[in-house]
Amino acid sequence: MKQHDTERHPGPWRVMKVDSEFAGLLLAGAFLVMGAVGLDIGKFFVLGALGLGVGVAVLLRIIHRNG
Repeated sequence: MKQHDTERHPGPWRVMKVDSEFAGLLLAGAFLVMGAVGLDIGKFFVLGALGLGVGVAVLLRIIHRNG
């Protein structure tokens, strides 16, 4: 029997060249979609968290411009 070394498959991580910021945003978006679709109360939680996040971001932007 011949012994030959077959090349291993590189796997998905050698093909996918993304930075951590994009991967994190993609993962966060996936969790938001799962939360919005999965549970009835999850919709209100996701919408509330999104509204609170936008509110804090706007507040920080205003403080940063005035300060």
